[in-house]
Amino acid sequence: MTQSTDHRDRGQVTGNIRDFLLAADELPSPRGAALQLIELSRDPEVSIDAIVRVIRSDPALSGFVLRAASAARFGRTERPLDLRQSVVRLGMNIVRAHAVALSLVANRPKITSQRFDYNAFWTASLLNAAVMEALARHRGDLPASEAFTLGLLSDIGMLAFATAAPASYDLVLERATQSQDPVESIEQQTFGFDRHELSAVLLADWGIPTSLADVVYWQRDPEGGGFESDSRSYNLACGLQLATRLAETCLAEQADVDSVATVYLRAAILDLTPDETRALATDALAELPMWTELVRLPKPRIAALPSSWVD
Repeated sequence: MTQSTDHRDRGQVTGNIRDFLLAADELPSPRGAALQLIELSRDPEVSIDAIVRVIRSDPALSGFVLRAASAARFGRTERPLDLRQSVVRLGMNIVRAHAVALSLVANRPKITSQRFDYNAFWTASLLNAAVMEALARHRGDLPASEAFTLGLLSDIGMLAFATAAPASYDLVLERATQSQDPVESIEQQTFGFDRHELSAVLLADWGIPTSLADVVYWQRDPEGGGFESDSRSYNLACGLQLATRLAETCLAEQADVDSVATVYLRAAILDLTPDETRALATDALAELPMWTELVRLPKPRIAALPSSWVD
């Protein structure tokens, strides 16, 4: 089941994060095409053609953009989109977010953490994204491209912890294996903020819209974010919690009862039956090898298949 966060002052939390980022010697940062797109986005007069030229310089990014635009059609029967049409359909914010994610995967930072598994992190992030995309397709009232982006980048704060404070974060991860407390609570005790709060600040710094950063900030406690009931932001935050727990469960050696319970709880809030939830998970898992191959990650090993979960 989900556990509510304490309602700390967000301004203070953000201040703690800013201090952490300023003191860090190493942080994950966008490069190449992603950096060029961030710079282009600051120009209100930038042309679509200029954006497309940058995207074409990165084959993996081109594939991501084309795939995301296709998903955003919700299965409508149309001819395949070209890259320019895809950029128009997705919009600059989503294109930039995809570029940031791919840049971070490709430009592996120097990580000395002994407990942080880089490949496992991105495999889980890609599965999160695939689950969010499948959820958007199922519901029909959530933007598929935004949902995928949120799933892909929602835990980027974990990578930042492992990059900027590897020794301290190793202790956090070690404590998490020995404690009943959620790892986010241990992160808060250690740093003054957790991975989701750190993720939200990083995404805002990279030009991701505030509305999406807010969803990331409150994903652990969707009810605490002040979102309107059944609003898009609330449903996206619930979806993120569902996707994260689902990915954890599928990639674990065996299904965790508490994580499965949280998946079904959030699924019920999103009007999904247990059978629909397992079908959604199966669809996302079918997509995962394509994404991992695209970014050159090892083939994922799925241990806890959705069909084995209990209701």
